[in-house]
Amino acid sequence: MQYSANEHQKKMVTDYVEHFQFGDVEKHKDSQRHWIKDVGPIVETNVGFIETYLDPSGARAEFEGFVSIVDKEISAKFNELVVQADGLIKKLPWGEVYEKEKFLKPDFTSLDIVAFACSGTPIGINIPNYDDIRQTEGFKNVNLGNVYPTPGKATMRYCSEEDKDLMVKCANDSLTL
Repeated sequence: MQYSANEHQKKMVTDYVEHFQFGDVEKHKDSQRHWIKDVGPIVETNVGFIETYLDPSGARAEFEGFVSIVDKEISAKFNELVVQADGLIKKLPWGEVYEKEKFLKPDFTSLDIVAFACSGTPIGINIPNYDDIRQTEGFKNVNLGNVYPTPGKATMRYCSEEDKDLMVKCANDSLTL
């Protein structure tokens, strides 16, 4: 608690403790509610049974936890993307029927991971995965900027050698410049 930067972080930690002591999923959901309200932190953390992607039924989640530092320069660029999202979504090549009724603008930050505990580190996360929270309260998009793999020419298909060289040279910068 003593290292919490604000009330949202304190409440998030309190809910984590109760969740892990008693197994109450609602307490973990409450922690995620505080997490999404903690906009613009310098240090970003999250922990719990979060990722459901490996389970076809979406019921069992994989435990993960991370500690990271926000990259303010790249986060500002991503924030501009969020600001322009309404106009960009309208230009997508599918109809409105495939979009959510109301777009809840997320906090979109770029993080440099200090520690990440799970079976594999993704290059980005979009959580919480509790759909009832995502639909009505919001979520965070998180780019994990320092974990991008360097693309290798050997794994690129359907590209000329010249295009492969260009992709290797510009891969990481093309995501954030």
